Amino acid sequence: MRDLIEEARNLDWDDNYTDIRHWIKVKNNAMDSFNYSMVKGSKAHFISYINGVIYRSDMHRSRTGYWKNDVNHLASVDGYINNKSMGDAFLKYVRGLGYIYREYLNLERLDYISENDGSLHIQLISDYKAKVRLKFEIGHTRAWPSCDVFNKIDVKIAKNTVYISSNISKTVINVLCSGNTKIDSYNNFVYIDIESFSDAEIIVSDSDVYSDDIDDTLNYHNIIEKTVILETPDFEFNKLFLWAKHDILEFYSETKNGSGWFAGFPVYSWFFGRDGLWMALAANQIGLTELTLKHMRLLFKYSDKGRIPHEIGLGNIMDQNYSINNTKFNTMYMSIDSSLLWLLVNESVKNWYKSDFDDNDIKNVLDFLYSCDSDNDLLLENDFMKGLIGWPETWANIRNGKTVDINALWIEVLKYYRNDEYDYALKRYVSLFFNEYMSIDFIDSKAHEIKSAMQFVPGIFLMDQRISKRLRDLIPGMFTPWGLRSMSVYDEMYDGGYHTGTVWPLMTGWFVLSAYNNGLKDEAFNALKTFVNAAFSANDPGRINETYDPVSFTPTGQFAQGWSSSMFVLSLMQGMLNINSLDFKPENFECKNIPESWDYVKIHNLIWRDKFYDVYINHDYHSIIEIKMSDVNEDNR
Repeated sequence: MRDLIEEARNLDWDDNYTDIRHWIKVKNNAMDSFNYSMVKGSKAHFISYINGVIYRSDMHRSRTGYWKNDVNHLASVDGYINNKSMGDAFLKYVRGLGYIYREYLNLERLDYISENDGSLHIQLISDYKAKVRLKFEIGHTRAWPSCDVFNKIDVKIAKNTVYISSNISKTVINVLCSGNTKIDSYNNFVYIDIESFSDAEIIVSDSDVYSDDIDDTLNYHNIIEKTVILETPDFEFNKLFLWAKHDILEFYSETKNGSGWFAGFPVYSWFFGRDGLWMALAANQIGLTELTLKHMRLLFKYSDKGRIPHEIGLGNIMDQNYSINNTKFNTMYMSIDSSLLWLLVNESVKNWYKSDFDDNDIKNVLDFLYSCDSDNDLLLENDFMKGLIGWPETWANIRNGKTVDINALWIEVLKYYRNDEYDYALKRYVSLFFNEYMSIDFIDSKAHEIKSAMQFVPGIFLMDQRISKRLRDLIPGMFTPWGLRSMSVYDEMYDGGYHTGTVWPLMTGWFVLSAYNNGLKDEAFNALKTFVNAAFSANDPGRINETYDPVSFTPTGQFAQGWSSSMFVLSLMQGMLNINSLDFKPENFECKNIPESWDYVKIHNLIWRDKFYDVYINHDYHSIIEIKMSDVNEDNR
């Protein structure tokens, strides 16, 4: 523990550009330190502000504070250091792989979530024997879609342990301290006073049996350093690649409902079909296929006759009501694309590792999708009133009929699962959506033009001069220096809204994949660089937000979003390096997309079917060499 603190203590803001294992933020003003940060393991998470304080959220869906499974244990955290508020005393923040370090006046602090049991550990060190008062507000609320809040809370204090129980849950706070400790409580607040100490630790969990082995936690997070290591002449790309991989690992979550990827924080911290499946395509490329299978099993467990869920909450999952354009849906199955992506991810799993779904499982999902072909022409139709929609949801009510994105995914599904029908469906798809100069988005009784990011999806899978032209035509109204807008400024629906203009890194990634696949190498690299710029300028350094303002480089939405990070991995691996998530084979590997400004790209310890490979690429040559497991283990010592 002391080693981590001593290492972080010596880091400064400039080290963001030389130290690959840490992100550093130095306080410039008071408001700057009130942006979100997070430590997370597979069993719990703790979201606070950069300065270590967190105030209770009044948002129904927000999951700030300390959460384990579907229960909030700490709703707010505040305190004083030598009679100075913790926010005012805050000086520096350092995020490492699996922990957060903070420096205050006369105090240092390190937070982590135990990977063994999900307990929250707050370590305090004061060489100046600081006087510290901590104020914890007990939450005891359940996660969306539940609205359960405690109606009575009981607090008992025994020596340096606090036991809190209610009709919702139980919380235990243990205080380990070398100095003097005093603990009080009032209603659902716990006050901890510590003084004359050099070391102290506060452990919060749902049990009085907890794990304090930080080595296991660090080992869990550090595994991401050992495989699929990117080396380029650009340090910023190398660093973000490492941390985007870590985001994929970090977002993996084990709950009473099952295990898989949460979508985003603090609001979307439960399971989503499409979000986690886009993440899975990248996860397979970086050696996390076992996690992909767990997410797929969770989705299939809750599927309805092959219809893969859109959303799985942590509370009463059968009552996930949500309104879209004044129409209420249970969001459990509100999608078509979750089923399409599930099949594509299954194909990716088979390619990189092995699938454990049998033919009947696959048939069930395919049968559901065929049921969405209402006119039997081998193309699928959206139906808003039945919740058979793709994305974006805010204007899904007008997208009934055949849509450009859903059918691009469907054509790719047919390629792998019904190859005998692939050619006919592909020809029909291309003739309907790419035989006009207009950007056709959906077709009901006629073709409708909408210039949106949905037009990027076909090019991820298809190479065609007409797709390349459409991408070029869309760029002027959609490209910003910080990513691609969700809708062109030249479309009549554009208003800068969530799905009608906002910049999404997800959709930027779609563009990167499509552009690389269709000969727009320079345009693709310019878009890929926006991920790096976003991470290095983030309020929580290294994170990529869910969305960004369409007219200024201002982060919006969730401060941590899984598919924003995973899309950087997928865009670089599949887009630039041609290491395709669906059909990569070492013997067929070739790459001609590295930027002119780079002399080379290397990937060390790429995992494919339990074998390890080193990849080397320059402008004249590329190679992929199988390496021995013993060599990999030696490199990782």
